[in-house]
Amino acid sequence: MLVWMSRHSFRRLPKSVEVGFRGEALENHTLLLQKWLESDGRKVLRKGGELTTRDLPEDGVLILVHLDQPISSKEVDTILDWVRRGGHLLTDGTAAPFNDDRGLMALHKALGVTVKNVQPEEFEFQPQKHLEGTDTFHDGEVPYRIRRTSRWRLVPDSKNSWDYTMGYKDTEVLLTRKEGKGRITLTPDLNFVYRTSLAHLDHAAYVQRLLALQPGRGTVVVWSLPVDLSLFSWLWAHAKLFVLPLLGLVGAWLWRGWPRFGPLVMEPSLRRRSLMEHLTASAWLIWRSGAGAHLVSKTRGALERRALRINPAFGSLDLGGKADWLAHTVGGSADAIASALDDRPGRPFHQLAQDLITLERLRHRL
Repeated sequence: MLVWMSRHSFRRLPKSVEVGFRGEALENHTLLLQKWLESDGRKVLRKGGELTTRDLPEDGVLILVHLDQPISSKEVDTILDWVRRGGHLLTDGTAAPFNDDRGLMALHKALGVTVKNVQPEEFEFQPQKHLEGTDTFHDGEVPYRIRRTSRWRLVPDSKNSWDYTMGYKDTEVLLTRKEGKGRITLTPDLNFVYRTSLAHLDHAAYVQRLLALQPGRGTVVVWSLPVDLSLFSWLWAHAKLFVLPLLGLVGAWLWRGWPRFGPLVMEPSLRRRSLMEHLTASAWLIWRSGAGAHLVSKTRGALERRALRINPAFGSLDLGGKADWLAHTVGGSADAIASALDDRPGRPFHQLAQDLITLERLRHRL
C-alpha cells in the first residue's frame, strides 16, 4: 500500500540538472561551434599548431579563435597569400590563452590595426565586464544582441582602407574588407563562440552573418587545437589532485633518506638488558665519580674487623705485622697485602682496583 501511494500520490515534474562538461566538450571549447557549422552542411576541420599552406583549404574559411603561441611573420604571409587566392579569414583579436594583443600582433601590424584596451573613463557610461551590444550592419535592420567584453577594441590606422567598420568613437568591434579574391574580417573579441555561449542571444546568427560576408560554402578550419602538451602539463591538467599528494610523499621520502651531517648514531638494540649489565653500569658510574677510594676503605674496614675477631691482637700490630700475619694465615704476598692495607690518599685508579681485589680475596679466605 505504501509503495503504491509513494508512486501515485505525488506529482512528477521533469527537471534539468547541470552536470558540467564531459568527454570531448571538456577538451574542445569550440565543439558546439563545429557541430553547428556541420549541421548547416559545411565541412569543418579542427586544427592547431603552426599554420602552413597545406592546412588552409582553397576557397575555405579560417577562424582563428585559439592560439597556443603568438603568430609569426611567416604565418602572416602564408595566411594573406591564401586569402588573396579566395579564402576568408575571421579572427578573435584576443584569443585565449593570451587574452591580450600578443596573439595576432604580427597580423594586425601587417594590416595596419591596433588592439586597444579601452579604459572605463573613455566611455560615456559605466561598462560592465561583459557588455551586451546591439550590432546593426545596415540602417533599419533588426539589431543583433551580442554579449562581448567591454575591454578590447580595434583601432585602424586608416578607416578608409576598410570596406566596412562597426564601432564607437573610432574604436571598432568589426573591420572587414576584400583582399584579392578573398576577405579579411577582424574582430577584437569572439568569446561568445566558446562553450555553450554560441546558443545564447543572437551569437549564432551573428557568426552566420560574418561568414556570409564572403560567398561560398568551402571547408571551415577552426584553429582551436593547441600543440601537443608535455607529459607534465597533461598530468597537471588532468590529475592535479593525485599528482600534488604524490609529490609530497616523494619529497618526504627523499627528505627522510637524505644524507645528514655529523656522526652516525647506532640504532638502539631491541634485546632486553640483563640485571648484571645494570649492576655493572652502576658500578662503573660510581667508580668514575670518585667513589673508588671510598669502596676500598669500606672493604679494608670489613677485613680488619674480621681479622680482629680471629686475632684480638691484630689491631695492635703495625702495617708490616698485619701484612705478615695475613700472609701466614691465608697465604699471599706480604708486600701486596701491605700495599692494600695502606690507607694513605692519592693512590691511582688502577692501584685502587688492585687493592680492592686483594682485600676482597683476603676477606673471603679468613
